[in-house]
Amino acid sequence: PWNHCPICGSATVQAHDGQSIRPQCPNCRRFYYSNPAPAACCFLTNPDGELLMVQRSIEPRKGMWTLPGGFVELGETTEEAALRELREETGLIARSATLLGVSTRPSKMSGGVIVLGYRVDEWEGDLKPDTDAADVGFFHRERRPPVAFEVHQELLALYDAIIHGIR
Repeated sequence: PWNHCPICGSATVQAHDGQSIRPQCPNCRRFYYSNPAPAACCFLTNPDGELLMVQRSIEPRKGMWTLPGGFVELGETTEEAALRELREETGLIARSATLLGVSTRPSKMSGGVIVLGYRVDEWEGDLKPDTDAADVGFFHRERRPPVAFEVHQELLALYDAIIHGIR
């Protein structure tokens, strides 16, 4: 919650912004909102049609598997974030990606998260776990490990519906 203004440090007050009651800095006259955090992930398959997944080496959900991805940083697009996270976590380099879908869920860590899933068709490099990845691997749909986050589960269901015709 916004208890103090990040600009001037004054305590915020509850005020009406025209739609609802929100924290406002009485000095700066600025309202503060609790918005979901943007994140992006990649769907990348090998020539055998297996999907790339990453085992987390950090909390939350350390040891569980996810799609390669993470939070968007200031100054980058969601596509750039997806490709950066792919490179950081797996060592693989992709030049471009196509938006596959979006999932939004509440999150204990950030209040809420919006994850944009991108399909990567062309990539290069040597696969190796890096940064916050304990392991990386390609998995057939029937052998995928349990997935750590609901947003990734939802995007995987969309991916399977589009790619494999499975609903």
